[in-house]
Amino acid sequence: MKKALLVVFVLLPLMIFTYACSQSESIVSSVSEIDVPSVSSMIDNISHVGEVLKPSSAAIVSEKPADEADKVDEVVKEETTQEVLPEVSSASEVEEVVQISSLDEGKSLFNANCAACHAGGVNRVVASKSLKKDALIEYDMYSQDAIAYQITNGKNAMPAFKGRLEPEQIQNIAAYVLNQADNNWSDS
Repeated sequence: MKKALLVVFVLLPLMIFTYACSQSESIVSSVSEIDVPSVSSMIDNISHVGEVLKPSSAAIVSEKPADEADKVDEVVKEETTQEVLPEVSSASEVEEVVQISSLDEGKSLFNANCAACHAGGVNRVVASKSLKKDALIEYDMYSQDAIAYQITNGKNAMPAFKGRLEPEQIQNIAAYVLNQADNNWSDS
């Protein structure tokens, strides 16, 4: 009986353990035979596609010296800048490009959300409260902030656009309305 217990409780588990270890050794040896590229070789491959990398990702991934990562950053920054930004010669030109862009967006947002009641600067509900310059001045609405406030919160029959439009979109509409009032709604 002691021999049977010895076999069941000592030798059998020992044999199972030995078998399992031999199987795991063969698994480990087969895994170690897999060719896994090093991080530096992957970075070398990626550096050939520098236009895809963002500067921040190159700095995080790179195990190369900082000066090489900086070179990649510079190349990426130059290519990105050349592709995205139009050439301008002064800060006022940059401001003008941004203003034109926001006025264009303001116009399309105005046409989509406001033109049903205010096409051409009129007010189809209360004719005297138009979006013409003289009416805006008369009702203390001749500022981008006042117009944006009215768009955001609404008043009387005009609905509030807070929650429907982003604050930047509301500012673009207000800028467009003010610009159109200054130009007597000639471009509507």
